[in-house]
Amino acid sequence: MRPNWKKVKLGEIAYFRNGKGLNTEFYTVDGKYPVWGSNGKIARTDKLLNEESVVVIGRVGAYCGSVYAVNEPNWITDNAIIATPKDGVDLNYLYYRLNSLGLIRVAVGSAQPLVTQGGLKVLDTVLPPLPEQKAIARILGSLDDKIELNRQMNRTLEDMAQAIFKAWFVDFKPITNSQLGITNDQPTNDYKFIDSPLGPIPEGWRVGKLGEVIEIFDSERVPLNSRQREERKGDYRYFGATGVMDYINDYLFDGDYVLIGEDGSVIDDYNHPITQFVTGKFWVNNHAHILKGKNHFSNEQLYLFFKQLNIRPFVTGAVQLKINQKNLKSIPLIVGNDDVLINFKNIVQPLFKKIFQNEKEIETLTHTRDTLLPKLVSGEIGVN
Repeated sequence: MRPNWKKVKLGEIAYFRNGKGLNTEFYTVDGKYPVWGSNGKIARTDKLLNEESVVVIGRVGAYCGSVYAVNEPNWITDNAIIATPKDGVDLNYLYYRLNSLGLIRVAVGSAQPLVTQGGLKVLDTVLPPLPEQKAIARILGSLDDKIELNRQMNRTLEDMAQAIFKAWFVDFKPITNSQLGITNDQPTNDYKFIDSPLGPIPEGWRVGKLGEVIEIFDSERVPLNSRQREERKGDYRYFGATGVMDYINDYLFDGDYVLIGEDGSVIDDYNHPITQFVTGKFWVNNHAHILKGKNHFSNEQLYLFFKQLNIRPFVTGAVQLKINQKNLKSIPLIVGNDDVLINFKNIVQPLFKKIFQNEKEIETLTHTRDTLLPKLVSGEIGVN
């Protein structure tokens, strides 16, 4: 341990209390305050529980032991624990210290794990002098700030791509020369409309089935159980239905693909399919369909199509939801002519290229932060 650092219990450096239940009738889209639970930010409300910044710890369930920093007035639900620093302890240092401790290890119960205030208070830790706490938090915070900036930028870029998709393929607004990089801002398409099973569509377009514009690579999937993944730790992403589950030492796919959940978690709160646009080298288990666009229907357009699609009519199962290949291929969609599809790809592809660059930087920054975190808060690396 470094000079002037003290061995302490968590209960000596932080106050802990449970959050408070909030009826969902008080959730609002544009409420003044965020509502946080064990799985992060879940809603907004006009009700206020804490005016000060706090650290939130998942108390129960699948996200038990997760740690979040909430740096604004808030409401914390009763499935989370609220931590605030005692005198001489920096709030941001406390957040990173809690993040480094692997709090799930103090959970009790198996079917429904639970972290308790008592279990937290007796955990051993160390406490540096306040100036060192602030320096440690500043180093780690600068990395987190850059990560969040990249995430915000990606949200903006995707919103731009979605707006273009909606204008072209939902509202059928004429394509302008400026969108195509031509100075004269005159429409290149003055649409005439024809009737179709999905309503009026531009002349020369058609209604087709999703199966006509996608390739499916599900036969190449290989699931690995947790023991197999533990034996094969590495740098390649292992994807499930909703995101990265692990990192292993080999890959099955290399390139750009669109993944949508096949079973289990297949649909979000807006009835859209759980969709991921993945690039590079990766592995996928058997809970996600692996797709590529074809016939000038780009991966970018496929991803954006899924992000606005109501998938509910094509989902089967009650207890275990599923989107099978037959239903997937049968989804109707409006297909523009080849020129429209190619022009759309040329416009949105640079946006996604920037998104992928930002994601790569996020991955690098996250690795750097996660490597530094335990070394800084334990004193293995000094800040002076």
